[in-house]
Amino acid sequence: MEKVLELRPHHILDMVRNIGNERPRVPHEYGHLVHTITDIIEEDTTRECRLVVRNDAVCGPCRMLRPDGSCADVLPQLETPVSKQAYNDGLDRKLLNYFGIEEETVMTIGDFLLLVKNRLDETAALCVHPKEDIGSRKNGLIRGMRKLGV
Repeated sequence: MEKVLELRPHHILDMVRNIGNERPRVPHEYGHLVHTITDIIEEDTTRECRLVVRNDAVCGPCRMLRPDGSCADVLPQLETPVSKQAYNDGLDRKLLNYFGIEEETVMTIGDFLLLVKNRLDETAALCVHPKEDIGSRKNGLIRGMRKLGV
């Protein structure tokens, strides 16, 4: 695996929330690497990441990844199902803009999480998924950052 991980900002937040909510780390039926990258984040928050708005280290072997690198999956929990690619691209751009970070910026995972910690309420509101409880997301992020020493 690359020394500098290419990661979507929302993937970092989802994995930290998962750590905080003690979600099981098992391979997903789609074949993506959430479980593996979560282990890497938990082992070393000083690991550098390149913040991207495209498929990343998590997506690599996912069976929903098209040959052009886009995601074929949809978010069925919305009233009108929407492309996961479009939704996640928009979400990641919102997060980067909110933090004043340029796409392709390289920073440590811990430094990114410090930005999140300092603006937690707003960040949780930006990235809560439809039909997801914002309190659960926020509390998972808090507990996850605490476990990571952030």
